[in-house]
Amino acid sequence: MAKRLQGPKGKEINEIVDRCDRCGGELMAGKTTLEIWSGEELLVIKDLSADVCRQCDEAYISAEVSVKLDHFLAEHHWCRPERYIAVPQYSAAQAMGNSGKI
Repeated sequence: MAKRLQGPKGKEINEIVDRCDRCGGELMAGKTTLEIWSGEELLVIKDLSADVCRQCDEAYISAEVSVKLDHFLAEHHWCRPERYIAVPQYSAAQAMGNSGKI
């Protein structure tokens, strides 16, 4: 996933740039929002540390963050959410224009 940069004379530069698997854009340290279904429950985790593509906003979380998420998901029922949000649900028929018009 990482490419070594080369200077004008082909000499390797000591900096590694991670590239997006989706579009090839440069990844930068940033934050993302993760939506995860846990059974019938939708969990939203905001401001998660990730490498984020500067071109397409695809986010990549590290193995360390992934392990911590796994632990959180196993025990999230013991934590009080920061807030609750309403999430509308539509059927595929509504989304495809077959029914449910207002």
